[in-house]
Amino acid sequence: MASQLTEDEIDDLLYAARIGDNADLTATLSAIAARTALSPAEILLAARDESKATCLHMATGNGHLETVTLLLSHFAGRDDEEEEKLAFLDAPNEFANTGLHWAALGGHLEVVKALVEAGAAVARENDKGQVPLDLAMEREGEGGKVVEFFLKQAGMREEENAEGGLGEGVEGVGLEGEGEGENGEGAEGKGKAEGTV
Repeated sequence: MASQLTEDEIDDLLYAARIGDNADLTATLSAIAARTALSPAEILLAARDESKATCLHMATGNGHLETVTLLLSHFAGRDDEEEEKLAFLDAPNEFANTGLHWAALGGHLEVVKALVEAGAAVARENDKGQVPLDLAMEREGEGGKVVEFFLKQAGMREEENAEGGLGEGVEGVGLEGEGEGENGEGAEGKGKAEGTV
């Protein structure tokens, strides 16, 4: 699919996304679709530069919320909508950074929110083992708005797990030989878990 796109077309798409020129981005997508018979979604999935950056990387890294929304809209109503959209959202560049990594590093809160709402993976690590929260912390420190957003999201997920999640999962699990040491002498916390596979 990528072989159907010329280098100039890829450059034009990436540049339009980088500067937030939605009219040019739309016109370029339409021209490529007419020439190749590919859908805009297929074009966006294929359009990557030599560092594997996508139009989403360019738009998110520069804080262009309207461009991000436009890019994601091209995945709506397709047969493989969710699968393709997630592949686009979580597409890594050569350093395994996603668009969410770039938005977090740039401190673009509204873009971060839109990506998370769309289903971007918040726990995906780059090649240095950093998740988007780590990059936001590098930029903003602990009190930054993007950092606070990620921590709030993590807290909400924690609450969802607390409502029956882990509690129900460990119910009935105990330690075999609890209260007995190696020689049956009453040391606590030793033994093997019961009910485990």
